[in-house]
Amino acid sequence: MRSDDGSSVPLILLFFLLGLVLVAGTVAASAAFLAQRDLQSDCDGAAIVAANALDAAGFYGSDHAGDSLPLAAGAAQSAVDAYAADAALAETSFAVAVAAGRAQVTCSRVVRLPFGPTFGYGDGLRRTAVSDARSPYQR
Repeated sequence: MRSDDGSSVPLILLFFLLGLVLVAGTVAASAAFLAQRDLQSDCDGAAIVAANALDAAGFYGSDHAGDSLPLAAGAAQSAVDAYAADAALAETSFAVAVAAGRAQVTCSRVVRLPFGPTFGYGDGLRRTAVSDARSPYQR
């Protein structure tokens, strides 16, 4: 009769490796989720700041009709840039679009994930968020 001694060691090592991969995957997925949530929060704040950029010259200089007051695209972008500087968001890019009393901000950031190279994200994972805000200034 042959002995079966030692045959459980490879099985234990395989299960340990499988558990390690599952834990690493969970940590990486959680980091990506939290990074997306943080980016969305930053983008919401930038949209609110952009929606407050009233175009005073356009409002006082012309006969403006409508319920919402006009927003200035340049002033909105400047306000978002100041918001990003104050919040130390240098690694985040912001694109502002203004139309009909609404400001839409698209934010993008590359996030470094723990165990990222293990799952093919060695250069980081690009996250994007879009936020829309209405101007609080109404007639």
